[in-house]
Amino acid sequence: MIDWRAPLRGDKLRFLIAGASTTAFSYLLYLALLRWWPPTPAYVAAYIAGIIWAYSINSLWVFRGRWTWRGLATYPLVYVAQALLSVGMFWVLVDHWRLSAVWTPLLIVVLMLPMSYWLGRWVVYTTSLRQRPRDHSA
Repeated sequence: MIDWRAPLRGDKLRFLIAGASTTAFSYLLYLALLRWWPPTPAYVAAYIAGIIWAYSINSLWVFRGRWTWRGLATYPLVYVAQALLSVGMFWVLVDHWRLSAVWTPLLIVVLMLPMSYWLGRWVVYTTSLRQRPRDHSA
């Protein structure tokens, strides 16, 4: 019998939970900062804090590596790659394939998950001094 939960075991499930926690953390921080700051600085600060949170939770919990300054400095490249690829995908899907501009961003989030996972994992493992753990979830 096929175990449909297998793709979501181990670090893959932790990656999804970490992503949800990063979104919640960033948004709640943004809302809190709005009490004292204008929207744009509040958004920028929450976005940067979200990247730090994402790297921290991915390096320590998701991929069980080490937190390093080098990893933190490298991790924003994951966001740059995501942004560039997402914009390109959006352009193709909406402007050329004529998909809905309302639903395409959600499709892109789903399509980007594997790349985000592998890039984040690569950053953690290449900047961590610990040996790469085996992924027993496959």
